[in-house]
Amino acid sequence: MVRCMEMSSASMDLRIQEGLQRSWKALMAVGVLAIFIGCIAILVPAVAAVGTAIFIGWILVVAGAFLVAGAFMAHSIGSVILRLIWALLTVIVGLWLIVEPHNGTLTLTLVLGIYFLFMGLTRIAVAFAARGQEGAGLVGLSGVAGLLVGILVLAKFPSSADWAIGLLVGIDLIFAGWTLTSVALVGRDLARGT
Repeated sequence: MVRCMEMSSASMDLRIQEGLQRSWKALMAVGVLAIFIGCIAILVPAVAAVGTAIFIGWILVVAGAFLVAGAFMAHSIGSVILRLIWALLTVIVGLWLIVEPHNGTLTLTLVLGIYFLFMGLTRIAVAFAARGQEGAGLVGLSGVAGLLVGILVLAKFPSSADWAIGLLVGIDLIFAGWTLTSVALVGRDLARGT
């Protein structure tokens, strides 16, 4: 691993090296925090699911405001009206997720289950079409895993809303934190000159 870091730091752009040297402590702190929050999300997935629904709701409300502003940049009145309808729907869904986060987690879980189901089937089809090529097996394995997650989430719906989103958010936060701490260690080594 040390040799891999040496090779990667040698080929790294000088600006990236300087940025990593300056910010490695912040990256480490955010990475450790992400791992900690990810573990909590896995231990208490229902709370994490509600928090995720509220967070997505706020993102949709802010996005809806930008969509309203962007609607008036359209060139025709029909396009303005369609964009305003889209913005209004975005804001309504966002507000619904904020006000009714438990119902929002039900909807998000259903969409998540359907997504994993179709994503898994699609990856399996791609792997089958690309059989014999490098990486096709991993794509197929990923597809089988996605298909199984989709089936599990949908088979246990609506009770899966209590754990699915929180569990997946927790896992994602742990992987993100792991990545950030790995990058921070490279920055620390660059700062120390090792």
